[in-house]
Amino acid sequence: MTGFRMRLSSMSRRTQVSSYIHAMCTFCLGFGIGVLLNFVVTVSWDAFQGSPAPSRWYSSDRKGESNELREEIDTKFDGLHPFDVIPPRAASQPRILCYLLVGPSTHHTALHVKHTWGQRCDKTIFFSTRHDDLLGTVILDVPEGYSVLWAKSMAALNHLYRNYSDYDWFLKGDDDTYVIVENLRKFLGTREAENPVYFGVKFRKFVKQGYMSGGGGYVLSREALRRFAEDAVRIKDQEKCPNRSTKGAEDLQLGLCLEAVGVKAGDGLDEEGKPLFFSHSPTSLFYKVALINKLHWYWRYIWHKHEVGPDCCSIHPISFHEIDPRMMWTLEVLLYRVHIHRELQPPHLNYSTSPVPPTGETSVTVPSRSETPLSSNTAPPDRS
Repeated sequence: MTGFRMRLSSMSRRTQVSSYIHAMCTFCLGFGIGVLLNFVVTVSWDAFQGSPAPSRWYSSDRKGESNELREEIDTKFDGLHPFDVIPPRAASQPRILCYLLVGPSTHHTALHVKHTWGQRCDKTIFFSTRHDDLLGTVILDVPEGYSVLWAKSMAALNHLYRNYSDYDWFLKGDDDTYVIVENLRKFLGTREAENPVYFGVKFRKFVKQGYMSGGGGYVLSREALRRFAEDAVRIKDQEKCPNRSTKGAEDLQLGLCLEAVGVKAGDGLDEEGKPLFFSHSPTSLFYKVALINKLHWYWRYIWHKHEVGPDCCSIHPISFHEIDPRMMWTLEVLLYRVHIHRELQPPHLNYSTSPVPPTGETSVTVPSRSETPLSSNTAPPDRS
């Protein structure tokens, strides 16, 4: 009887060990298959997207980036303008000053703004807490960090009011914002800088009249800037205008202060009521699969609802957000260096409302590349 129990116990132990080994083998096999499938799917998706490995100029991994590489980027694109020349701004057009709130960790991406849309503003200023020769940063004596961006925003606005009050409009952007400045000029051309108003991606939360999201850029009139710098900073009620705080969402805090001094949150819409400013990238907007699903916070915040897909937005958009350097240069080239032979397009497929370039003696002659070779010594035109 005792021998039988021993054999039974031995068989039970062997069964347990066998079950354990079987479970471990099943787990390892499943894990290996999962890793393999993940690798295959990832490679296939990258191939489908056609996204090669980032080049050294456009890589998002900038740890240990050398000053030599940043200087190479600056030299490469210095003086590189659309069609190699930028026509002078008409005297009747509004004067636009663009400014960016950057930090030491975003200087490298801000450099791409300098060489793309930033050159089309009448003046572009990069506010930071650290000196940077390539950007020509204006140093602000404020804490550094996203959590204290409100302090930097207040300091920047006060600096602009003290030194640049002769400009008509003041556009705030980020290092990952892309602005089509010509469309902004057209939008502002029918509006008066003496009116207390600002425009951008209008959100509906927390501020009665709404406020402008920071990422998509917002533009303040000269009078809006004056009211902030002279009146908002004196408000003692911190619930109306938290001017003594350094923390908080920069765009929301500004919205509260501007409402408190009578600056209107304008509607950034075209003649058809479609939005012009966006807090997302074109890939989130134009492809008819909602990248931001209907449960996303964006739909609860946005003031002016819109669709997702080719007809989502105005045909004269002004700004996009979440634009990495690669997308920034893609937009730059597609918008300013690619020409379509519109005369060969079937009329019913030509959706552009832009006029056909002029011909004859009144046309603007653009030098060919062979006539105006670009070099590192090409100086950009004076935009001041």
